[in-house]
Amino acid sequence: MRSVKIIAAGFIGLTGLLAFLDNLANLGTAHAVVSAVVSAPEQPYYKIWGPTVSSAWLAWVALFTIMAGELAAGVVGFFGAFRLLKSRAEDAAAFHKAKSGAIIAGAIGMFVWYGFFIVIGEMYFNMWQTELGLGSVEGAFRYGTVCAALTLFIALRND
Repeated sequence: MRSVKIIAAGFIGLTGLLAFLDNLANLGTAHAVVSAVVSAPEQPYYKIWGPTVSSAWLAWVALFTIMAGELAAGVVGFFGAFRLLKSRAEDAAAFHKAKSGAIIAGAIGMFVWYGFFIVIGEMYFNMWQTELGLGSVEGAFRYGTVCAALTLFIALRND
């Protein structure tokens, strides 16, 4: 079971790192998507009740915040997997203590993909109303759910 938990922590790290690298490789497109969401130019059904972001530099801030969270989930996830790998032969208490990095990585992933995309993007900016926004929300739900499920599995005391 310990080996599976180490792999699970690695998957959290890989999810964060690949999301970060994908945005980095497609920086212009990523900025355009974030700009389209936070400026909310067309909302065919529900109108946004608060302020939107029309400034390009604020959209960059939003994108870099997302990317920083993704990178953090990746780095901390790999660090967590490494700590688990180092402690795989130790007693159950030591192995359980080594889980903290992997659990933190999963929590970061949940905050990024549930918090930024579902809570802020979908609920505040009504991303669900556009094809572009809905695709982002669906992906974020998948990634956040993967992080949540893997984190819960890692946290179990069945090792």
